[in-house]
Amino acid sequence: MSTAKDTSYGNPTAIEKAGAAASLALHLPLVLGWTLLTSPFHHNNRHKSAKRVLGDKFFYHLTGRLNIKQLQWLTGTTLDVYEAYVKANKLPRVVDELDEGARLLWIGERRTDRVILYFHGGAFLIPMQTTAAPFWKQAQDELKSKGKDVGIAILQYSLVPTATFPTQLKQAVVAVQHLLSKGVQPQNIQLTGDSAGGNLVLQLISHILHPVPDVPTLTLSSSFRGAYLMSPWVSLTSQAKSMFANDSSDILSPGCLLYWGRAVVAGVPESQIQYLEAIKAPAGWFDGIDKVVERLLITAGDAECLRDDIVVVTEKLVKLYKKDGTVRFMLQKYGVHNDPFFNFSTPGQKPGEVTPTILQWFAAGFKGN
Repeated sequence: MSTAKDTSYGNPTAIEKAGAAASLALHLPLVLGWTLLTSPFHHNNRHKSAKRVLGDKFFYHLTGRLNIKQLQWLTGTTLDVYEAYVKANKLPRVVDELDEGARLLWIGERRTDRVILYFHGGAFLIPMQTTAAPFWKQAQDELKSKGKDVGIAILQYSLVPTATFPTQLKQAVVAVQHLLSKGVQPQNIQLTGDSAGGNLVLQLISHILHPVPDVPTLTLSSSFRGAYLMSPWVSLTSQAKSMFANDSSDILSPGCLLYWGRAVVAGVPESQIQYLEAIKAPAGWFDGIDKVVERLLITAGDAECLRDDIVVVTEKLVKLYKKDGTVRFMLQKYGVHNDPFFNFSTPGQKPGEVTPTILQWFAAGFKGN
């Protein structure tokens, strides 16, 4: 799969390229300068290092000022991001070519005993963030220090407009089937995804419970050991209070999120919208999820636009697990969208309260395996 060669992906006009360059070269420095000057007076920024404040505003500016084609042109593909990371860190390039045009990109060696299967975010429009692979490598190292060697497999799935729903779901199914065919047991797989990746995890669960026509069915011999959702994108058309109240504190604007959401849901039949928007799932939709995924961890930032929607969906899921503590939810104080990634990637910034919990949660999932 190579979305870089697809003329529908990341192919802005010359004027759009010039506009993107001008925004980054001329407007961005002014925005960053003003942000740094005013950050001591912003309640959410007072608790962050200068580098973190600038990094957050850079992301907000980039995603808010550029259109989809411009962003795709600047960010490339997930394979590009992965190859740059492994080359810079002198890691082997380990890639599994899958059916449906998907790939599994491994951090370190390929393993069949314990696997974290990661679905990246990016609104189904842009590739894996450069902050993601280092975060999961650190998680891998932490687990190794606890005596748990774990394979980290990143799913490279097709992006809009190259492919639309349910292509990404098909590719997620193919990825799981591939791992199972190699001898990995469901009980030794922990799923994870940030933002749109969290959305895709929920799509996969929904598909197991309510198979989508023309998508391969997925039959498991046992439940997945766990699923961690970081700031999952559960509503692509949100009008929640936090969507607009947190505009000044998040790294994504409501306008950006709604613009991206319109691009993703375009053409999706209303009868299937609950696969893409978990918040719209009817009563009883997720009944049986406890037989599909043994345990859940969900995190969000209290300063992110998606907060209220994530809380609503989490409250529904908690009720479906009989054992207390099987679903854990953490709302990070001053946290923004995908905050653990940004905190981890900022030099000098201490890990947030959520990151140690994430690592401990994965370690507990592989305990005894």
